[in-house]
Amino acid sequence: MRRALVLLASALISFGCVYEFTPEIDPVDSVGLVVEGDIVIGDVSTFTLTAVEPLSSPLSARTPLNGKAWVEDDQGNQYLPEKSGSASSFSIDMTGAPLDREYRLRVILDTPITAGTGSYSSEFKPVQQAPSIDELTYTYDNSDVHLWLSLSSPGGSGCFRWDYEEIWEYHADSLASYYFDVTDGRVKSYDGAIPPLYWCWMYKNSTQAGLAIAKSTGGERISGYKFLDFGRMEKRTQKLYYIKLKARGISEECYEYLHAIEVNSTSTGSLTQPDPSRIVGNIRSDDNPLEVVYGYIEVAKMATRSMYIDDKYVFIPQPKAGGDVHPPEPISGPITYWELYEGGSRPFNAPNVWLSYKCVECTAEGGVKIKPDFWPTDTE
Repeated sequence: MRRALVLLASALISFGCVYEFTPEIDPVDSVGLVVEGDIVIGDVSTFTLTAVEPLSSPLSARTPLNGKAWVEDDQGNQYLPEKSGSASSFSIDMTGAPLDREYRLRVILDTPITAGTGSYSSEFKPVQQAPSIDELTYTYDNSDVHLWLSLSSPGGSGCFRWDYEEIWEYHADSLASYYFDVTDGRVKSYDGAIPPLYWCWMYKNSTQAGLAIAKSTGGERISGYKFLDFGRMEKRTQKLYYIKLKARGISEECYEYLHAIEVNSTSTGSLTQPDPSRIVGNIRSDDNPLEVVYGYIEVAKMATRSMYIDDKYVFIPQPKAGGDVHPPEPISGPITYWELYEGGSRPFNAPNVWLSYKCVECTAEGGVKIKPDFWPTDTE
């Protein structure tokens, strides 16, 4: 066992497989319903219902909720979720909804958070017109890639919100020449073929919507706004990177609410920091006006634009530390291939040279072997 551990440690140092973990912290102070999402006309609208608890509570900071929810317009028409009896996350198809009406969200919880009925409504709002995505581009310096956007909305509020979807094609850190066949317990050669777990695709959605207001251009346009950075040594641009930007105009009231939430969530505390329980959105309990409800439901038309980054000069390969990996003595005694495999090791460039699965399997980083239908490369 000691010989196998020395081999594995040597291989990990030589090939520099380092995987970072960053915890997410979501501090809350008050009990209340949280409603996240917008009514997006002409698209599918997605909403999430959770309850927040004080930090002193033994419960989770975010507790999923069950209930019913739907969108309705000012003429009494209802738009129901794709599945009845929606739980904490649900989607509503608004692709055929007319632009000349006002809309609101209705929610009825199975178990009320307070003593009320658990019934909530957002206020009726007209549809905010879609902005124009005038520019979506990128630049890079010695260490980072920077993504930029320009948005305009003549006659609009000058307030914008956006999110995005990312997909990138990447490969494992090391190209294995051998694999362990679990059907017969033997190490076999790939015979020149690319290992099936060498190439992957990573799918990621933005975790927080971007927010901006135009002030210096007549209130209708933001220009050259940097909205995303990532390192040139990241795998986003190792092969091919794709981003789809989804932008919408929002009312000034919605901007002020979201900006206050943003300040509160990123501040470490100050005399001017807003109290989260006093940040008032546009969702109310139908029978308890004093109940705390977090969220602002905007009604908007969305604009989209996509971009690829396939510039071979953008990606900087991560340097590998240490010297060469020398084949060890043949594994013998109580150490078996099965023990190495079940311990998380995989064959590399010889039957007796094994690395951590994180080095030779692209799925270890969270990617999947599902290639998008529109993907332009021929990688399998």
